[in-house]
Amino acid sequence: MALQSGRFAMAEALLKEAVALQPQDAEAWMLLGIACLQQGASDRGVIALAQSLKINPLQAETRYNHAYGLAQAGRLAEAAESYELAIKLSPKDPEVRMAQAKVLVDLKCYTEAQTAFSRALELAPNNPDGWNNLGNALFELHQEEEALAAFGKALSLRPAFPDAYFNRGKALSTLDRYADALASYDQALALRPGYPEARWHQSWIQLLLGNFKAGWSLFEARWEVAEFADQRRNFTSKLWLGQAALDGSHILLYAEQGLGDTLQFVRYVPQLLSMGAKITLEVQPLLVNLLKDQWPGVQVLPKGAVLPVSQWHCPLMSLPFALGTTLETVPHNVPYLHCSPDWVPLEVKHPKVKHPKVKRPLVGLVWSGNPGHKNDHNRSLALATLAPLLACDADFVTLQPELRAEDTVWLEAHPQVSLQQVALSDFTQTAALIEQLDWVITVDTSVAHLAGALGKPFWLLLPIGPDYRWLLEREDSPWYPTARLFRQKARGTWPEVIERVVAATQDTITKSQFV
Repeated sequence: MALQSGRFAMAEALLKEAVALQPQDAEAWMLLGIACLQQGASDRGVIALAQSLKINPLQAETRYNHAYGLAQAGRLAEAAESYELAIKLSPKDPEVRMAQAKVLVDLKCYTEAQTAFSRALELAPNNPDGWNNLGNALFELHQEEEALAAFGKALSLRPAFPDAYFNRGKALSTLDRYADALASYDQALALRPGYPEARWHQSWIQLLLGNFKAGWSLFEARWEVAEFADQRRNFTSKLWLGQAALDGSHILLYAEQGLGDTLQFVRYVPQLLSMGAKITLEVQPLLVNLLKDQWPGVQVLPKGAVLPVSQWHCPLMSLPFALGTTLETVPHNVPYLHCSPDWVPLEVKHPKVKHPKVKRPLVGLVWSGNPGHKNDHNRSLALATLAPLLACDADFVTLQPELRAEDTVWLEAHPQVSLQQVALSDFTQTAALIEQLDWVITVDTSVAHLAGALGKPFWLLLPIGPDYRWLLEREDSPWYPTARLFRQKARGTWPEVIERVVAATQDTITKSQFV
């Protein structure tokens, strides 16, 4: 029975009658399932296809459609298993393997997806989409060179392939081949004018290279990227990007990305106040207590609160573009955040002190961030890697809200290590603790931005391929005058970075009258 386009509902009704009359007709159940899938009724389709397979489990086409229906219903793990059964029925069908691989990507099972794509390409080596998909799986496995080869193969088969050029640009950027990455993004844009993901990724490179004029303009493309769909806001007020004077106007500034981003870009609040603006600031709930009394007259609200009517709105990360920020004009006066006398400092001890006149530096440590962060595998390190630093003649306190399991195990196995753990449940507590420290040593997390905003000296440990805001090569930061940057010299080589941090710690102790 051929199912005509636009007549699936009628076909479904007829097929229901057919299976009612012949409940053991596997083909009728299969066609009913397909009709349901064509209408977007994946749950009904899966049930009908499962009934067909119950009658005849050796139907390769039915098994394939059953797996497809499961995937459409969001039942990804079951879909992967069903595709595996379909592969056993049709081992030489590349489309089945390709479909399974895509589900494995959605499950973030990238190793298994790589294997599935590779096997599909053995059967159909001239499939440019397959090579592009294989490249994406390899990229997720941090095998950038192999991913480049796969993207190259895709482009050799389909030269006008903007997605492959875009994905190739990502791999090149990760390998620090920034000029080549920009060129690859340009090729993607030539084939797909306006390609928002390509423009957004170009912005990161331009900002990393210090080309702020181009970078901040391109950064606005983020609002056209699907990844930001849940962060787009609809306000009745107008978007302010510097096109009008703010004197006497009310503007809503709002956080859009991470906590560190908010802490970095609230530095612009005083500049807008000096322009005569009335400001409402909407931020993540975790930051409200920290920010609510920083600027007289600025109303600070948590995200989700009822917002007052305003004439203008602007996301915090658009302010550098709106205000024409260049490397030379970055607002870098610190501190631009201050601790309130109402914040009760947490008690921090000097456990190694044996004589009351002996002064030892008290140093805050952050060695890992949110494990869910997309770049966490690059930016975070194990506490064990800091062992040489923890042996220095200083007292250390963690500024992390919690420890990872492997770090706890390591600490328990090394009771001689002095690392105080303080329960921090609020950013005001973290700020008050930072105020008591001599300096902070941290990887790229929100604590770096908090320390910098408070004007506290901090040493930042950076991987190869850092976040755009830290630029390249330099040991200082235009954003934070109190920052000192310690960069990896080779990808993944943290021990060498820690050696330099240990030397700097010992030198600071010697020169700063710590005994």
